[in-house]
Amino acid sequence: MRGKEKDASVFRMLQSERDRCALVIEKINSELDKLPKGSLGQRKVKSHGKEYIYPCLRYREGAAVKYEHLAPEKAEELKPALERRKKLQADLRANKKRVATLNAILPGPDSAG
Repeated sequence: MRGKEKDASVFRMLQSERDRCALVIEKINSELDKLPKGSLGQRKVKSHGKEYIYPCLRYREGAAVKYEHLAPEKAEELKPALERRKKLQADLRANKKRVATLNAILPGPDSAG
């Protein structure tokens, strides 16, 4: 009987961790929605024998890659937000992987535990 109690407490702990991860995923997704998409890059344009380099924001819209020209000041403003987005996306992947692992360990809702 004592072993079954230990098993139940372990499963409750794992379920709690899965619920926590699901909540973290929700919060990360809501924050990602507020941040700009894409990455900063530079475009080169040749005009009248000269080459001009200027910053741009690259992002996908469906299958197409879009380029949005930016002022240098705007590019500097976007840099921290884009870095934060990149970090959040890595955290999101890690949490999704953790939830998938916990789902594989835990019994499904149909099985009596």
